[in-house]
Amino acid sequence: MKQFKVLFFLVPNFIFGDSFPEVHNTESTTDADPPSAEESAKSFSLEKGIKVKVWASEPMVQNPIAMAWDKHGKMWVAENYTYGSRKVRFDLSLRDRVIVLSDEDGDGRADARKVFTDQLQMLTSVEIGYGGVWLMCPPKLLFIPDRNGDLVPDGEPQVMLDGFDVARGNYHNFANGLRWGPDGWLYGRCGHSCPGRIGVPGTPNELRYPIDGGIWRYNPRRKVVEVLAHGTVNPWGHDWDEHGELFFINTVIGHMWHMIPGAHYRESGSGASQNPLIYERMPQHADHFHYDTNLAWHQSRYGAADDFGGGHAHVGMAIYQADHFPSEWRNRLLTWNQHGRRLNRERLKRDGSGYVGKHETDVFFNSDEWFRGMEVSVGPDGAIYGLDWSDTGECHDHTGVHRKSGRIYKFFHGENPVADLSVIENGFYDPEAIIRNPNIWYFRHWLKAIANRNLSDSEKTVEVCKLILKEKNELASIRLKAMWGLHAMGFLNYDVMLNDPNEHIRTWAIRLLVDELLIDTLFGPLKLTPEVMPKVERRFVQLAKTDPSALVRLTLATVLQRLHIESRGELAKALSSRSEDKNDHNLPFVVWAGITPLVELDPKKILEVARATEWPNLRTWIARALTERSKENPIAFDYLLKLAGDQPEQADSLLAGIERAVLGIKGFEKPPRWDEVSSKLKGNPNALRMSVLLGDEDAIGQMEKLVLDLDAAIEARRHTMKILIDSNSPNLKSICENLLQETEMKIWGARGLSKFEGDETAEMLISSLKDFELDEMEEVVEILCGRVNWTDALLTNLEEGKVSKSLISPYHALQIKSLQNEDLEKRLNMSWGLVRTSPEYLTKRKEELRIELNTDSLHEADLKKGSLLYDQKCSGCHQLYGRGGYLGPDLTGSGRANLDYLLENIVDPNSAVSGDYRMNVLSLKNGRVLSGMIAGQDRNSLTLRMPGAESVVSKADIRQRETLPYSIMPSGLLDSLKKEERRDLIAYLMHTQPVN
Repeated sequence: MKQFKVLFFLVPNFIFGDSFPEVHNTESTTDADPPSAEESAKSFSLEKGIKVKVWASEPMVQNPIAMAWDKHGKMWVAENYTYGSRKVRFDLSLRDRVIVLSDEDGDGRADARKVFTDQLQMLTSVEIGYGGVWLMCPPKLLFIPDRNGDLVPDGEPQVMLDGFDVARGNYHNFANGLRWGPDGWLYGRCGHSCPGRIGVPGTPNELRYPIDGGIWRYNPRRKVVEVLAHGTVNPWGHDWDEHGELFFINTVIGHMWHMIPGAHYRESGSGASQNPLIYERMPQHADHFHYDTNLAWHQSRYGAADDFGGGHAHVGMAIYQADHFPSEWRNRLLTWNQHGRRLNRERLKRDGSGYVGKHETDVFFNSDEWFRGMEVSVGPDGAIYGLDWSDTGECHDHTGVHRKSGRIYKFFHGENPVADLSVIENGFYDPEAIIRNPNIWYFRHWLKAIANRNLSDSEKTVEVCKLILKEKNELASIRLKAMWGLHAMGFLNYDVMLNDPNEHIRTWAIRLLVDELLIDTLFGPLKLTPEVMPKVERRFVQLAKTDPSALVRLTLATVLQRLHIESRGELAKALSSRSEDKNDHNLPFVVWAGITPLVELDPKKILEVARATEWPNLRTWIARALTERSKENPIAFDYLLKLAGDQPEQADSLLAGIERAVLGIKGFEKPPRWDEVSSKLKGNPNALRMSVLLGDEDAIGQMEKLVLDLDAAIEARRHTMKILIDSNSPNLKSICENLLQETEMKIWGARGLSKFEGDETAEMLISSLKDFELDEMEEVVEILCGRVNWTDALLTNLEEGKVSKSLISPYHALQIKSLQNEDLEKRLNMSWGLVRTSPEYLTKRKEELRIELNTDSLHEADLKKGSLLYDQKCSGCHQLYGRGGYLGPDLTGSGRANLDYLLENIVDPNSAVSGDYRMNVLSLKNGRVLSGMIAGQDRNSLTLRMPGAESVVSKADIRQRETLPYSIMPSGLLDSLKKEERRDLIAYLMHTQPVN
């Protein structure tokens, strides 16, 4: 028996201990245990011909969080016990472990179990390969050697990577998901709420890859790591299709994504990238959501999210590539829908440069409230295996953890299949049988194995792979397997493959040609200069100009971020000159990300791209970036303006970027060339807008006349007023005072007056408060709470009874607190009420509200009144059924049906605050104080999102910027309501459908 001693100093991820700690349940919502595994299995609703067996259950397996297979058909399961409730986060008195299960007699049930290691903590994933076991235990990627595969560690765990931080405010979006790719790299995932800087231990900070969500990969031979794609919320499943395209699933903002190297994907929260040159980010690749966000709210039903797919949370993913299930299952993406308790099934369809996900019939519905699908995998027998965490908690586990349960189900069609593992054993003697096997499982294990064998064992394999790859009429999926095999053994001629007639072969030839060139980080190139490859680069430019495949062109676009900066301009120009791609879902985003370094280092080349392309988004981003740097590089900016005049038919895209940049630059002066350009663009409304922003008196006069014209269209007047506010029109104050008298324009008058600081302006706004609509009234109070002297006036009117206490919301109280004026805060507490935030009070208050909001009380609620209260108190920040604001998280798919979830988040919103939702306070030089969430930023400005509005603020106008430790969600929301109002609001939020 081998001896395995674990290094004690490497805690908390692996620890020394002789006996496994006794696990305990902390489930707070019920004292009951889950139904038996057999009962839960009977809760599945299955299509005709499909059956399910309990492959394993407690006590054989508990709290399964991930699984992987070895080449012997054994399932390795990661059991996580240390994940705790919201307050505990991780219970480090416990440990996690890896067990190995197998079905030795082939009856469809696991009958053998072995513990590989039980010395781990914070374990999220397991994978097998390259002589051992790979374990994701944030903040580290660990490797435990097991060279002879006897399921006994050969030595101490080794730290292969570190820097996968676990955020204090949001601890469930951390690194996870280890899987080997067809290129020989180990791939993983990470949620954006746990940003870090990853690298091999000892890597200096400047050479580490920052990670802010997305997909990363590690090469075990070269010991190199890179972050491939950035963003999304919490990816927790990925797989490759038959052509080696990687897809992954996600929660909240869209469930299905095509992994494109170098892409910057959307995130939740502010949506702002940390990279100030990434102005917009790529949306998801499905044409649908699994909950209703697109239709009007009254057309949605929460219970009828069944019609959309079940909900926003997705866990685990596999693309079915076997022949056990009927043919309509092949190449379908499968993922567990947590709230819908079913398996979503998606069809992947080629679309433009990539793919689009099409929703097909959902399967494997489970009516057991304890069912929590955690991972899905296709086994060597072609059956589908699913992990069940077995708990009543949902995404943000605030109710504790039921650690003593866990199930693994085996789904199959017809008779229980039994794997023929001799196929993998004979693979080196008959490689063609492996390559042609309809179950990708065998090829993936064979591919890992041949990468570790010497040439004498591989001569026949090389010969077979070359013959298959040479056969142009063969299926691309078969030829690709041969191609990946040759790459693994070092015998692939990449250059020849660039001429192949199949787009997937050409795509992979490009990827493998640049496989050893490091990709840019989230912020741009690493401080390592890649070599220039003139011959290859010329070939890439030629392909960009002539290749008929948009997928190939997308792959070339991803290459930009691996090339020397000097080599990027020509390839980008060739790609962006393809007018057929101007509305493509992916290409403009990826090309822009690849050429952002040119903004500073070679603006001439980026201007050549702007002249050559018709892609509107790309032109707008280029124009914005160059305008932001117009002071440092006036020659490039002058050329940009000339380009706008030379291309009047395409000028709008450039003007949009110039305008957005000008809004963020304080004191931007009219450029000498502008009069020449505006004369060429005469009649263009966007050019007129630009003239106003640049202080052109004639243009300003036209717009001032329009905004005061009662016969003009109301939307045109509002649009024009925004321009006058943004441009600080010289007559703005008098215009605003006039508009305060007009019902449909009075809120625009208030918005304009927010720029002026006199006490008389505050009194004017306060005296007219009663004339505003309710939602407008809240915005006016928000404006008043943005200056110390205006807040003083507001509180004076409150103290004198001239303003109703009900007009001040908890958010306004939070604004006043952000002013950091002791006298104002004391007066607020006296006249409006004290917001108590001590942990002792909040714990006590939650318990009081649990008693108050009991089942009988909620049964008496008036849901219509609750809906109105939602509009008044919540919709300014939150979406629910497509209705409301975007300052806070979308509530549609949250765990709001649970009272504890609501009380935890409403009463104590500061207990765990994600960085996205912290209060940011901007103290301006003119005395105004703005509070909200940073929704975007560039070189010169910040975009601050507040309830019901966004404001672009020049950094030059900011005296001080502070990110507070507490949430933009104020405490005390429920305390400001009467008992019946609390009941009605909570009942509505818990209700399973909207109320008209």
